[in-house]
Amino acid sequence: MVASKLNLIFLILLALQLSVILSEHNDDNNGISMTLHMTSSDLQGYERVTKMVLASKDRAWALKHRIYNHHQMKMKRKSKSLKEMISLQESLYASSVSVAYFIKFSVGTPSQADLLLIMDTGSDLVWVPCTQNYTCNNCVKDISASNGIFLPGKSSSAQNVKCADPKCKELFCGNRNGRCSQSLQNCSGICPDYVSTYGKGSTTGHLLSETFALPLEGGGRREIQNFGVGCSIASSKISGIAGFGRGGLSMPSQLASLIGDKFAYCLQSHQLFDDQNKSSRMVLGDMAVPKDIALYYTPFLINSTVSASSSHYYIGLEGVSIGGKRLKLPSNLLSFDSQGNGGTIIDSGTSFTIFPEAIYKEIVDAFASQIAHRRAGDLEAMTGLELCYNFSGVANIQFPEFAFIFKGGSEMVLPDENCFMQVTSDSFCLAMLNTSILENAIGPAALLGNYQQQNFYILYDREKNRLGFRQQNCKTYG
Repeated sequence: MVASKLNLIFLILLALQLSVILSEHNDDNNGISMTLHMTSSDLQGYERVTKMVLASKDRAWALKHRIYNHHQMKMKRKSKSLKEMISLQESLYASSVSVAYFIKFSVGTPSQADLLLIMDTGSDLVWVPCTQNYTCNNCVKDISASNGIFLPGKSSSAQNVKCADPKCKELFCGNRNGRCSQSLQNCSGICPDYVSTYGKGSTTGHLLSETFALPLEGGGRREIQNFGVGCSIASSKISGIAGFGRGGLSMPSQLASLIGDKFAYCLQSHQLFDDQNKSSRMVLGDMAVPKDIALYYTPFLINSTVSASSSHYYIGLEGVSIGGKRLKLPSNLLSFDSQGNGGTIIDSGTSFTIFPEAIYKEIVDAFASQIAHRRAGDLEAMTGLELCYNFSGVANIQFPEFAFIFKGGSEMVLPDENCFMQVTSDSFCLAMLNTSILENAIGPAALLGNYQQQNFYILYDREKNRLGFRQQNCKTYG
């Protein structure tokens, strides 16, 4: 009798404890709504624009060379040792970040200091600055200075990942149809250290299975157990990445079975004269599909020829229109060739949309033929943007309408401010780039950057393999 009463008391206390935990979560079981923080350069005027241009080109270089490096690794795999071959080629940031979007979360049991990690749709691994010996060379001051460091020795839930663990195989093999599993066949202990290179920088560490907690937009937090996270002991340029790519170790992939395989964001404007360090909204899981707005959709494409590109979100860009007129663009650049070259990816880490020269020239010529104002050649030279106009004395400034035309017929019509950036009080520049980096090389032909995604609700519906979008005032939405 006494035992049954004790059991009843225990069950009541357990129920009360669970109710407290659920109230702390303050979210729906099918998703997590959270804040997406933005940090940008302290530079002002054309100097800041120049940095955004250089960072976008470096980002493109990193994305391209990730594919190139994977090809080089595949060619040399037979002659390399295990130690030499356990290098991950991630597509992160090759230079100082000009505009970056961060998520905040804590790791360990008990939870340690909040960490700010760049949200990156071009890579998979989630890695944090880790251990007391962590060093970051040439890190961006405004990004890294306030970032915490995770100390796994003080966490009761930190576990080293074993070689036989699927997380380890995913880390080194990814979506390569088992072709790299041979690299781990002689490994029987702890998963080997990773070396993740990204353009001109890198990070190194080892994989852990840990508990991490995401702070929720309305207060409280959501804890996730047995999450695969990289414990980096050294890095350069960047002090933490939250990979949101298509690989198995990315954040949305690891959360998919719990809350659904989707995520979305709505990026507030980061125009040159806007207030800096704004926060935006991000939603993970099934609740990322909005109930109050109807989205336009285009399917994600799979570039099966280049397995290293499995992290990327390819979309079927079939053309563009300017001033209501569809341009004739070289179709060979917009589709995949037999080697996997070409195509378009949508990317959270590139500021300005980038086109190869043949496409960019058509866009510039079309705008130039429809805009009857004086070119600002001095501004073009200073910023690196190739189409700038001076509108001094013009009261009502208007630009021809620009639209991306996607596979399936959906069109993404850009507002003027997403197409032309105001650089001075009376000068505007086309916020798109032409770079030889994308010519005669492996990888995507075009990158749709975050500047063009401002004030759009962007849904990555990985479950149905499609991208959803609709123009939205992200300052007030949600």
